[in-house]
Amino acid sequence: MRIGIIGPSKLREKDKISRIAKIVANLGKEIVLTPDKGSSSEFFAQEYLANKGKKVFEIVPLDDKEFGYDWVNLDLGEKINCGSWRNQPEKLNEESDVLLCLGYSTGGMIEICYSKWFKKKPVYIINEFIEDKLPKELEESLDLKYISIEDLEKELK
Repeated sequence: MRIGIIGPSKLREKDKISRIAKIVANLGKEIVLTPDKGSSSEFFAQEYLANKGKKVFEIVPLDDKEFGYDWVNLDLGEKINCGSWRNQPEKLNEESDVLLCLGYSTGGMIEICYSKWFKKKPVYIINEFIEDKLPKELEESLDLKYISIEDLEKELK
């Protein structure tokens, strides 16, 4: 099983992210992410690898001429080229079996919403990282599951 990791670019709640990364690593799951430098996703991947995580797949727009990708950490795992940033949310969803949300962000919302069209999958939103649930209108189209860190291992088995 490949778990897509999404979350804010601004790193916070490091202790909680470390705890989740250890759970995912101990379950032997592979992860898929786009690790911007200094982001929650990058820190998650580093902690996952420090806990002997199985495999990291990085979704990176290696052909993007419009924005480039200098801010992405390319040293965490196997790179999967998504072409351009416009294709990144689609490719992340294609390569993931489930999504794990470590907090809301603009990019994360796009990735969550793309889960409707590309290999529809559960989106586990960790309660400890959010203030409120998403609007009910979105819940009708998506497979959103709000869970606590304590329930994560059971849900991912």
